[in-house]
Amino acid sequence: MKRCILISILLWAALHAQIQVLPDIEVSGESQIKIFLYKKALPYSSESIARDSIMAFIPASLPLMDLPFSEMLKPRFQHYLNLQGDTSWGLMADYRYYPDSDWLSDAKAMLSMRYPARKMHSHHLLGSLDFALDEGEAMGFNLKHFDSEMKGLDSKYTLASLTSYHDRLALMDLNIRQMSNEIRIHRLEQDRAGVSFKNNGLGFTHQSLLDFANFTWGNRLYLYTPKPVLHSYVELHQDKIDKFSIHALHDGYRFFAVPGFHFRYITDYDQQLSIVSEPETQRGDFGELLEEYRWLSFASTRRNTTIPLNLKIALEDTHATDKSYFLHRYLLANTTKYKVNAPILRDSPNPAVPELHYSDVFSNESGVYASFGQGIVVFEQAIVLYLSYMPGKNWVREPYAPLLKVESALVYQRLPFEAGVSFNQHFFAKDHYQNPLPELLDLCINAAYDLSSLSQLYLKAENLLNSPKWQFKSLPRQDVCLYAGFVHRF
Repeated sequence: MKRCILISILLWAALHAQIQVLPDIEVSGESQIKIFLYKKALPYSSESIARDSIMAFIPASLPLMDLPFSEMLKPRFQHYLNLQGDTSWGLMADYRYYPDSDWLSDAKAMLSMRYPARKMHSHHLLGSLDFALDEGEAMGFNLKHFDSEMKGLDSKYTLASLTSYHDRLALMDLNIRQMSNEIRIHRLEQDRAGVSFKNNGLGFTHQSLLDFANFTWGNRLYLYTPKPVLHSYVELHQDKIDKFSIHALHDGYRFFAVPGFHFRYITDYDQQLSIVSEPETQRGDFGELLEEYRWLSFASTRRNTTIPLNLKIALEDTHATDKSYFLHRYLLANTTKYKVNAPILRDSPNPAVPELHYSDVFSNESGVYASFGQGIVVFEQAIVLYLSYMPGKNWVREPYAPLLKVESALVYQRLPFEAGVSFNQHFFAKDHYQNPLPELLDLCINAAYDLSSLSQLYLKAENLLNSPKWQFKSLPRQDVCLYAGFVHRF
């Protein structure tokens, strides 16, 4: 009797069963761009499985369907617009277009204007086109124009560059991966109170990795200064530590041969000790320097920045799932660097305009970083001791580098609203004459509100205590500044 009742119930359930159509959902996260999940019906195609970032589970009894063609999922928007203005007479407009095209990936345009003082302005215009040539291959075209003017300086810089990228490339039995090449043409014109400086040039940059049986050979080549810059290294394939390599660096003036390695040791659950030595070279062309220092006088000689000593020791602990810990994450880190030809600002013959020169810098940074809480309210705290000296200048302190930094931030996030307050304290800094600078007490407040899943309005207030904040003492200091911005995707 029980068996008959059970069979009857199962038959009734089978006859009344219906296919349930699930709605489209949105997954919200910390990113400003929300991830949209589309409904997809089984059986899956092999192409969709290969493209998905999360592999789908398919029973072995279910065969795969080979579809003749399947388009990639396109984002919900094709246009991105970000407008921002501030009370220091600054304006920024950023526009990006993502067309429905198989060969054109995106087009970008940006305008940034600053008017920090009377008869002082800076205009930055940037445009780019990115093309998808094939799977793992891309090409890009970039155009930049910087126009800056102040008392005693009229500077104009134009750059056009063409870049290519290949994820994997087979050439003459060589397995080449992550190969990128860039050709750039630039023109710089500066009028420094009647003294003219012009520089036109052609530059080339190459980066690649070559895989062999027992090692990987990496190369970086920069041809944009009077002398070529080369960073070549051999990474051995072994199981004792994560990575071990031998680096050869030549900046056109000096040669360095130094080891590199990545060592990681799991000391406890969710805790690890890492020791990393990673020598590197940093490109310091006119464009990169003018993006950081808009009002700057150049000398005739440019040099590349080389970092033969770049050693970091860190102990990190994260309590990702244990809710009993109010301390969510902490990091103890010590970084030692020796920079060769680091860019440093100094006075020029015109006292209002800073001039670029180069100096070796030895630095050691010790920091304690902690993050408290998860979810709606998060508090972050950092205490950093930074020692930096210039060996070629009788070991004097690096200018405008604070000896002690205490930085705190409180973030509240409950979508669609987000707000935060930060308080950054910088002590014991010196200017380029080694005169003590007053402490910096930078209080900032910011807030953002999501008008919709594709639009956001944000506000920010910086340096509310009107503390002395300089990039260089002859340039205008940053006073209290209020920012307002709008982001829209359509």
